[in-house]
Amino acid sequence: MTRYEKEGHAHHNDQISYLPSNLTDSILSKLSIQDLIRTSILSRGWRYKWTSVPQLAFENDFFEKCKHLEFHETSSVITQILLLHSGPIVKFTLYIPKNFPIKMECLNKWINLLSGKGIKFLKIVNLQNVPFQTPSHIFSYDIIFESNALQSLMFVCPSLVILTISYCSGFECINICSPTLKDLRVSGDEFIKSICLEKAKNMTHLSLMNDQPGNNFERDTVTNLIKGLSKIESICLGEGYIQIFSEAGFLPKGLQTSFNTLKYLELDSVNFCNSREILFVISLLKSSPNLKELLIEVTQPLLLISFNVMEQPHTLEVSKYNSCCLSQLQTVSINVYKVCRNTLNFIQYLLANSPSLESIAFTIDAIQEHSILGIKQDLQQMARVSKKVEVELSYEYIY
Repeated sequence: MTRYEKEGHAHHNDQISYLPSNLTDSILSKLSIQDLIRTSILSRGWRYKWTSVPQLAFENDFFEKCKHLEFHETSSVITQILLLHSGPIVKFTLYIPKNFPIKMECLNKWINLLSGKGIKFLKIVNLQNVPFQTPSHIFSYDIIFESNALQSLMFVCPSLVILTISYCSGFECINICSPTLKDLRVSGDEFIKSICLEKAKNMTHLSLMNDQPGNNFERDTVTNLIKGLSKIESICLGEGYIQIFSEAGFLPKGLQTSFNTLKYLELDSVNFCNSREILFVISLLKSSPNLKELLIEVTQPLLLISFNVMEQPHTLEVSKYNSCCLSQLQTVSINVYKVCRNTLNFIQYLLANSPSLESIAFTIDAIQEHSILGIKQDLQQMARVSKKVEVELSYEYIY
């Protein structure tokens, strides 16, 4: 057999080495760490392909298959994989199981290795019962921060695009100094003392979903919190931040910036029996001329007010706010536990000021059967500036 015939025969038997690169990348991206490394024995051409995969995930299946190893041996495997990886790592995920006593020096070594590989998405989830403390660079679930941890993270991850801070403790301030960050999500039961986003010029999504307001929140910083977000497209606020904004008098007078790029607004646990929170919501809407989708969860007030009681404190007078035109608003979803007059007045306000509105989904979690007819009649009689809008009412009876 000639050399040409041998090469042709080899090519015929080794078709996997000649797959298109996009197909190869797609295959590798769907494999677990163990299977990813096993591809190195498929052929000579595949020996080092795994070392350029742009995302690595050490999840439950990895640690499950390493149960026969000592803890330090498993950590050594992760270190060796990161050392052998020759290309950029854009996305890195690490789930630390309950039965894996990780050493901080190992974690710091991994973070340092990642910092030079163009990391954009970093997720470290600590599933252990006891949180551990890290000196710098890292954020995760149930991890204690030092005060400069986020600044260290921004420094070692200059291309960071998404930052999620979920149920973290040990730090008081968030100062976003990364112009590349586009998505910031903060949630948990510990409130942060101050947040500064003035340098986050390219942020498009902001989610602040803490449930309770902090007693030591620096209210002087509230007026500067969301100024300068000239490219913001989506904002989600939880009960704690809604209370902070409302109580600080941030709106309506404090807001000088229009959110011209805002398309989606989600407000969780608004108290419609609180006049300051109602004014905050309306002022935020008036400052968002291009808003298309609105989602509101209305909290159950401490004093439930019957639908039939027409006089109540802090009644929303729709006629005072009809100068606003929500010209781009298309879909609205409002979910309440029980109905109060202000909820219906707010729907009336939306119907009177939204010429492009297509639908309002109004959900009542608990209502007495004799009250629903009055609510339906009220909704039908409301003036509508949009000819195509439909109000979809759903409810659950209480007996």
